[in-house]
Amino acid sequence: MKNILFYFSITVLCFNCKEQEQVTTIPTSDEVIKLTEKVANWQIETFEEQGRYRALPSPENRKKWNNRNKHHELDWTNGALYAGMFQLSEVSRYPKYVNWLIELGDRNNWQLHKRMYHADDHTVGQFYLNLHQNNRLKHIASIKPTKARFDSIINSDKGKEYQWDWCDALFMAPPVWAKLAKVTKDSTYLEYMDTQYHMTYDELWDNEAQLFYRDNSYFDKKETNGEKIFWSRGNGWVFGGLALLIPDLPKDWEGRAFYENTFKQIAQTLKRTQREDGTWSAGLLGDVKDYPNVETSGTSFFTFGIVWGINNGLLDKKTYEPILLKAWSALEKCVNEEGMLGYVQPIGAEPGESFKDYTEVYGTGAFLAAGSELYKYIKRFYPIDKTTDHITFMEDGGWCWYQDPRAIISNEKLIIAGLSGQSGDVRLGVFDLKSEQQDSTLVLHKNLQVDDHDVPALYKRPDGSVLAMWAKHANEKVHYYTISDSNNYLKWDNPKKFQHEYDSKKGVTYMNLYYVENEGKLYNFFRDGLNFNPTFMTSSDHGETWGNRTHFISNDVEGFQRPYVRYLQVDENTIGVSYTDAHPRAFGNNLYYVEYTNNAFYNVDGTKIKTLDEGPLRSSEAEKLYSGSDTKEKPIINESVPNSAWTCATAKDENNNPHIGYTLYLDDSDHRYRVTSWDGEKWNDREIAYAGKYLYKAESSYTGLFAFDPEDPTNVYISTDVNPSTGEDLGENHEIYSAKIRANDDISTITWKPITENSAHRNIRPIVVANGGYKVLLWLYGPWHHYEDYDSNVIGVILEKPE
Repeated sequence: MKNILFYFSITVLCFNCKEQEQVTTIPTSDEVIKLTEKVANWQIETFEEQGRYRALPSPENRKKWNNRNKHHELDWTNGALYAGMFQLSEVSRYPKYVNWLIELGDRNNWQLHKRMYHADDHTVGQFYLNLHQNNRLKHIASIKPTKARFDSIINSDKGKEYQWDWCDALFMAPPVWAKLAKVTKDSTYLEYMDTQYHMTYDELWDNEAQLFYRDNSYFDKKETNGEKIFWSRGNGWVFGGLALLIPDLPKDWEGRAFYENTFKQIAQTLKRTQREDGTWSAGLLGDVKDYPNVETSGTSFFTFGIVWGINNGLLDKKTYEPILLKAWSALEKCVNEEGMLGYVQPIGAEPGESFKDYTEVYGTGAFLAAGSELYKYIKRFYPIDKTTDHITFMEDGGWCWYQDPRAIISNEKLIIAGLSGQSGDVRLGVFDLKSEQQDSTLVLHKNLQVDDHDVPALYKRPDGSVLAMWAKHANEKVHYYTISDSNNYLKWDNPKKFQHEYDSKKGVTYMNLYYVENEGKLYNFFRDGLNFNPTFMTSSDHGETWGNRTHFISNDVEGFQRPYVRYLQVDENTIGVSYTDAHPRAFGNNLYYVEYTNNAFYNVDGTKIKTLDEGPLRSSEAEKLYSGSDTKEKPIINESVPNSAWTCATAKDENNNPHIGYTLYLDDSDHRYRVTSWDGEKWNDREIAYAGKYLYKAESSYTGLFAFDPEDPTNVYISTDVNPSTGEDLGENHEIYSAKIRANDDISTITWKPITENSAHRNIRPIVVANGGYKVLLWLYGPWHHYEDYDSNVIGVILEKPE
């Protein structure tokens, strides 16, 4: 699908005491994120030589701190940069931003800067605490030094004195105190912050102007036009700081209203003081002719605060959107070709000059925060629709990849299991392949849970009816299931429940339905809540009733580990099993394969390993197909263990030889796709494509995945956001590619053909379904952020139809 760029023309007011009509263009979310990343990339690349680009006042106005040295990495200047970089890391697809922050924190041992009481030296604690709030990063981002410093302050006599006697401090320290209170669930830190904040407010707030003086030395100073002097960046520190602070205040806390009201009052002043060029003067109430240059640090903080305020319901969209768009348009013009943000006022304490070709790291931080929040704004209020040139088989559906089959073809109907990312409904789509029209989308279980792990597995029963079976993601000891009418897939029984009994609070997940003919049993292979190991239960009546719960594979890696499994119906009596040692987050996985038949485990060449009566298969007892790093060790920036395999696709050829597809994690930005195929005598293992970047940080092993054609596994379909043959970053969303891969092919000989191009959203998790002369390629398309936050449709291509 071609990316649809769209523009909206709106009327804005120019604040020069009379209304003028001006057309402002709303940028696309893609334009905003790319510019924001460009600025971030430039800053990271030049970080060690930042002194070369530092804005300095004219020689006659320089102080001792106006120099060409690099700022200390724990200095407040960099602390503001890190705050903006973290905001970007929350919305960018690129891992470099969060990984850069992790490296900085680790390099500095997660310490605050040297002065115990000074708010400036607390600023870096913001990004420490932000990283620590990510469950996967708690063990990396230590908050102990920050907590120890703040505990010492609270328990000292000096700490009880007035600390924050300049308005900049309201950005530097209060968000750290509030977030520490939230993370530790200790209101002592919130109470301290509130007391100190009110001291500053009581001294420096001007109720008439609804602005903060920089400090008490400005009470009697005037602009040349007679107005009071209110420094733009000083108030930007406060306004941006409030946007960082307020989200961490308890919603039911009576003190919260004070901060929200202060924020809204400053916004009202900003509304009436914005210049015609979209910026704010370094002296907010001064005459524009006294401030001929634009100033981007204050403007960036104001832009960040305004867009955050609209996004969070504190500011009226209709009123403030014109202001926001004018400000962003002005900031765009201040970014040069290399990505440097110019016109940042040098370090100081009052309104001053700025220079086109010089910057400062705090200005970059404010810009990154503004761009990141604007990206959220456009995605929310002006989303790109999911219109596509491909067939939409089912709307509002998503799936994980450890449940199978997720789609089947029966009686010329494509039946698709899905889980709504909006409501948490368990959904079932029925698509008529002959007419190429949707029949309907059904809800099998309303409001189960927004989690793509909960998607059902499907099984066609001998009478033509279909069984659907699902469960919550490891937080309920229940399997749900229902059976359709034999002739009408729009009619289903009321769901039944199978209640598991075992001594653990963790629940079951991942359903896989396969029938074994010589046993007359339908197997449901799933992950158990008792030990997180592969387990099965069986049904002798094609899913009407269930029992015989059995531990199937046991982990060998020390600790509470979870082998991940993909299953394959090799023949009517044999189940192929491809699995790992553990989660790639915990271990550098090897990849194994075993076949299960007649209650016993066999290697692919038919040699027997053991019977199930002897106990579950230990993960290392099967044949190893790929040797990973075989360790728990990983670099500080890696969420997963390098050289870690993860099984993702299985198929068999016409001779029932298994083909196993898997991903390989090298680092957050570099995943690979690999295939290993049994030719009757040996395994043929090779790399077939670059898989690109992770889908998101917390699950850094997640890729777009790939699928085999179930009737001919030499036909392969992949999802990647890079050039699949070279790894070149294309700067776009994940696209779907296809290729013919024969036994002697590897990444150097394979030619990948795009099925999608220039897509507005990610195309991920393809599967191929075939039956009755039909063959269909399906995948997920739409906004997809993580397994509990997505809005995808199931789209695709009918590859083959009967003559």
